[in-house]
Amino acid sequence: MDFTMYTHEGQSFCQKDMENWYVEKTTDKAAHFLQQGVIGKLKPSFVSCDFAKGESLLSFPTQDWQKNPHEVIHGGVLSTCFHTAFYMLCGYYARPQTLAMAQLSVSFLQPVFMGDTMLFHGKIKSFDESLVYAEAELLLESTGKVAATAAAMLQRGSAPQHK
Repeated sequence: MDFTMYTHEGQSFCQKDMENWYVEKTTDKAAHFLQQGVIGKLKPSFVSCDFAKGESLLSFPTQDWQKNPHEVIHGGVLSTCFHTAFYMLCGYYARPQTLAMAQLSVSFLQPVFMGDTMLFHGKIKSFDESLVYAEAELLLESTGKVAATAAAMLQRGSAPQHK
């Protein structure tokens, strides 16, 4: 994707704005994003982004509560990290609209052990008025190896209403 000249609903977007948005979402403890259930527990951190390419890199620490009985990070936690990384990357460009995950496919290639840091490198592949398609890799900081890959389809629109 090339977002070099991207505008949406009168908003201008740029590299510096994207960096500031990510920093705010991942460091401000008062941010609504970090107060919501599991996302705050995952402790996402902003590493880098490339506005023009529609890419981002987030890190997540491994934590004891994430382990499965085999002493590796549970696949459901990895899927949730992918979900969060996709939501943040695609959500930046969709503002002020919200997104809903319509499909998430994860392939687990090798275990993630305690003590490592997980790096999620996401890329938007297609972005239109109703759907966003993206791909991501989970890289292990210790080795640089790919531990998992994912593909996602997100629906653009309004947030679900609670009853």
